[in-house]
Amino acid sequence: MSLPTFIALEAAADDEQSFPVTIAWSLPDGRIKQALIQPDESWEEDEASLLRVSELDLDLQGYAADEVIRELQYDQQDDAYYVDSLHPQEAWLVKLFDAAEKEVSFQLLEAAELYDDLDAWEQTRRETLEFLGLDPGRAEDQVRALLEAHVILTGEQPDID
Repeated sequence: MSLPTFIALEAAADDEQSFPVTIAWSLPDGRIKQALIQPDESWEEDEASLLRVSELDLDLQGYAADEVIRELQYDQQDDAYYVDSLHPQEAWLVKLFDAAEKEVSFQLLEAAELYDDLDAWEQTRRETLEFLGLDPGRAEDQVRALLEAHVILTGEQPDID
């Protein structure tokens, strides 16, 4: 059985005007991929964003937007990726695709739409973050929490080759 695909972005600051610095997404078999994003020249940088970027040293380790998008689209198997919340994730994703001069090739939906009981989903996701010691601000940890909560709530397990 394949799992829904989840995605998360981490930005230089917590507001929609910021720009993405890290992206993570899951594959239907439950594996997670992540990439540091090299800031695009078109992204306006404020002082706080510059400080965060210098801490991550993205100029040396990050991938250009078009490289990240190419890998994401290569892995894309569904017409939708699920996030813990659309805002500000959607704005950061659009900014990433715009920097690569591409159109977003999938729907971005809230993960809560996958479950009948929203309270149980939120509680399970929160408990998963706490139990596993995950950082809700990190893209990879957000995706891991979404995957783990999905398995707990649905009992679905990925197909392992």
